[in-house]
Amino acid sequence: MSTVVSQDQDDPASPADSLNARLRGLLLPDGRLPPERRLAEALGVSRFALRAALAALAGAGFLHSPPGGGAVLSPEGRDRAAEVFLEGLARGRRELVEILEVRRILEPSIAEMAARKAAPADLAQLRMLLACQRREVASGGTGRDADAAFHACLARIAGNSLLLGMVEDIAGRLAETREAFLLERETHRMAALVAHETVLAAVAAGDAPAAARAMRDHLDRMTPAFTGSWKGGEDADRQLTILSQLA
Repeated sequence: MSTVVSQDQDDPASPADSLNARLRGLLLPDGRLPPERRLAEALGVSRFALRAALAALAGAGFLHSPPGGGAVLSPEGRDRAAEVFLEGLARGRRELVEILEVRRILEPSIAEMAARKAAPADLAQLRMLLACQRREVASGGTGRDADAAFHACLARIAGNSLLLGMVEDIAGRLAETREAFLLERETHRMAALVAHETVLAAVAAGDAPAAARAMRDHLDRMTPAFTGSWKGGEDADRQLTILSQLA
């Protein structure tokens, strides 16, 4: 259960005041918050967690969507948003961590099952998806859709419809976060390609333990960057202190 951290209202440098000021400073001239991607980058958080924080602000009545789109922070919310925002952010980050934990439980076993069951046509499909991912990355894209499809294809080969449904559901939940992760650095895109190549090689060889190990290594390497963290700015350490207490 989240615990709201009390702030000294007479302390102009309190972390909550600092974050409120930071949010106000990010407002566009018409009072709207910046687009999600820009806001997430400015605050140094994942878009998955940011959406939970924005939902918390909307639930508290501090955020509304005017005609024409966007999100407007209400006048009263500009001075009181920090605690609600941080509670929502902490909740979103916990949910993201839980999803990644589920992936680490399921997907190595899925890769192992795929290695035991893959037929030539299945291997051809995996190779085609990997080629699509490689081609998209080479042309400047993220390869996100082919990346997600590769994981779903492994689940299909595993032959369990429940596992396939779970993998597809997780892919939908992580779509924007996966996009941001791949977009952030070329090394992320190349690492995903190399990891998929390693998984595919093990599946093609029928080496179930190696396939499970390759998938586990892949997930372990990308998880820290996937979850994101507060970064930058003179108030970052104090904001992280509040976040850790709320979590």
